[in-house]
Amino acid sequence: MKTVLIGDFRLDRVVESEVVYSPLDFLLPGIPADLVERNADWLKPRYVDEDGTRPIMAFQSFVLRTGRHTILIDACTGNDKERPQRPAWHRQNNDFLERMARAGVRPDEVDFVFCTHLHADHVGWNTRLQNGRWVPTFPKAKYLFARREYEHWERAHNDAAKNGRELPNHGSYGDSVLPVMQAGQAVLVESDHQIEDGVHLEAAHGHTPGACFMHAKSRGGHAVLIGDAAHTPVQLAMPSLSSRFCFDAAASARTRIAMCERYADTATTILAAHFPTPVAARIRRHRDAFRLDTD
Repeated sequence: MKTVLIGDFRLDRVVESEVVYSPLDFLLPGIPADLVERNADWLKPRYVDEDGTRPIMAFQSFVLRTGRHTILIDACTGNDKERPQRPAWHRQNNDFLERMARAGVRPDEVDFVFCTHLHADHVGWNTRLQNGRWVPTFPKAKYLFARREYEHWERAHNDAAKNGRELPNHGSYGDSVLPVMQAGQAVLVESDHQIEDGVHLEAAHGHTPGACFMHAKSRGGHAVLIGDAAHTPVQLAMPSLSSRFCFDAAASARTRIAMCERYADTATTILAAHFPTPVAARIRRHRDAFRLDTD
């Protein structure tokens, strides 16, 4: 993704990885066998592999610079995290921070970090390992956690720890969220929180209990960072399809359908946490559903 200008705001992408992911019928239970072929004119080869069975997915963050603040949206999977159930995430050692630097941002220049939700692949770079301890990666930043989202994972983590069960969400609350709270850098916010003029959150429940969109508006431009409201553009061809990772599949579908209806055939730029290159796109009506348009 090239730098996207939203009025006076600037959006850049920092990629941790971009890969051919697990089969679509794993990611999207109930997907019709012919959905990709019926939409091959726009899905292939940009969003699915050559045989149409696996999505191409990115793990990435976005940096929004408004002139007043530098905001990091989503924090990928991180380095050194214990994720044995996900070998690709386990004890990673990649150059994410160097890639951020190439986008013109150092960790100490970040004013706010906002994770659209608190799954392990969105919070990893919240912290880094330093002298055997997890410390906030962005030393001057306020980390904004949607209150409903934070409290859900706090309860789930504490209940599991108390009862000797496996920690939820790959243990990421303990190594990537709680240390930020303990460092005094976390701020719990409501789902309509405004960071500054033109930058605000919106509830997007379903994928997780407290997931949020972030809106960026400046001089008539509008971008929406949707997190995992859609994991792959394939879901726009059938917005009722929720991923197997959704906490509430029905609510996730409602959020996605409403998003498509609201922004279809408008100039609003949509950026999803896992959409692959070129990422920034607009939603268009297509046959009886929707598609992405990057032209």
